[in-house]
Amino acid sequence: MIGRPIPQRTALLCSVLAVAAVVIAYTVLATAQHRKNPDGRTIPTWGQLWGGLVFLCQRPTAEADADAADLLAAALEGAGIREEQAEAGQRPRGWLQDRILWEASKASLGRLLGGLAIGLGGGVLLGLLMGCFHKLDAAFSPVLYFASRIIATAAMPIFFKLAGIELEMYVAMIAFGSLPIVTLTVSQYVREFPEELRFKAYTLGASHTEVIATAIFPCVLPRIFDLAMLMIGPALVYLIAAEQIVAGEGFGYRIRVLTKATRFEAVYPLIVILTVYAGAMTWALRALQRKLCPWYGAAKR
Repeated sequence: MIGRPIPQRTALLCSVLAVAAVVIAYTVLATAQHRKNPDGRTIPTWGQLWGGLVFLCQRPTAEADADAADLLAAALEGAGIREEQAEAGQRPRGWLQDRILWEASKASLGRLLGGLAIGLGGGVLLGLLMGCFHKLDAAFSPVLYFASRIIATAAMPIFFKLAGIELEMYVAMIAFGSLPIVTLTVSQYVREFPEELRFKAYTLGASHTEVIATAIFPCVLPRIFDLAMLMIGPALVYLIAAEQIVAGEGFGYRIRVLTKATRFEAVYPLIVILTVYAGAMTWALRALQRKLCPWYGAAKR
């Protein structure tokens, strides 16, 4: 029967089998490719992938192999400056500092979280106001509908010109790609708020602010969490696209330069780690949703 629930044990077994099938298929494919070309790294073996992960956890050094040293010139330059500072008696480097994965994670996650915070925060606030007050909706809707159809990655040259290539550009691009969609979606959530509940709140003597804060916002809050989870994917697309073009650090930059050097044993772990970060953010939002809106999960079940 369509939509019929299955036991939790069966669901877990199906998930394990699916993952095992993917692992086995990749192992067979990598082994066959390695037999054709033992030195090939396009489809790395598990051993090569482990070596790539170890490489990502190290600091770039001048003694590294030629392609890595050339492609990591920017990181080497920064490391050299910090070495001179340490020798001059300034604050020494931390254990994680200058390691490839740490520096890429710090750069990309900072840009991602900053852009999402502005896009989601501004979109939720403006969406609540537009959904509650039709004059604001009439004033902002045409502009936001147009902005929501603009592809942020296509407008990257404009962001480069207006904001440069520093942190502000990445944050602005993610916020621009997220805010119109979030605003229009939240305003639609607010318009779906039951009219009888709004009238009941006014009957009890609530002001406009109290109706929004104590009735409308708690009602749409769990759906805002769902929307935030969905916006992580598009925000990552904007970020990685920009980093691959102009960044000097971050996941997009590392993927670009390592791909040019055919270091796919390091590229694949980068992609997996980025996916894990996105999954961790989704899990955190889901946990916060369950804590703040326990009725929502019970209603869905």
